[in-house]
Amino acid sequence: MKYKKLAKSLKGFNISWKNNGIFPKYKNISGPLVSKKRINRAKKIVKLILKEEEVKIINAFKMLVKKKYDSKKTVNVDIESAIECVNNTVLSKESDDIYGESDGEKIWISEVKMSDEYLVGTILHESLHHICTLDGKDICEKDEHYVMNYLGDDC
Repeated sequence: MKYKKLAKSLKGFNISWKNNGIFPKYKNISGPLVSKKRINRAKKIVKLILKEEEVKIINAFKMLVKKKYDSKKTVNVDIESAIECVNNTVLSKESDDIYGESDGEKIWISEVKMSDEYLVGTILHESLHHICTLDGKDICEKDEHYVMNYLGDDC
């Protein structure tokens, strides 16, 4: 099933999408409190996004490398590790200062009021951290955010 179709079919989820990016169109609403149930529903959508948009994600990282670094560097983008990170997404009751964070293996989502778009977008955003290497070395967070912005995130 396509991720946009799945998002429409989930009862209670109301997500609209940007025309050219992979991230949802963020509405200026707060939404209900994040719960384990909402996270599990959002995870299904994010995993489909990562699978269906894999080529677009890889090309975005390659575009960054071509633009900013030596194009002879070896670029490796590990979509499977992003999917595994999404599978390991949990509700965090410890911080309400940020929506989410990741260490590359696990994602923590804060128990705050968040719209469906922001929940899906936050999990997707966090899953894209730590998945690209250049000649075996991680790229910096600023460059990761550049790629996410290119893919439609308003981070």
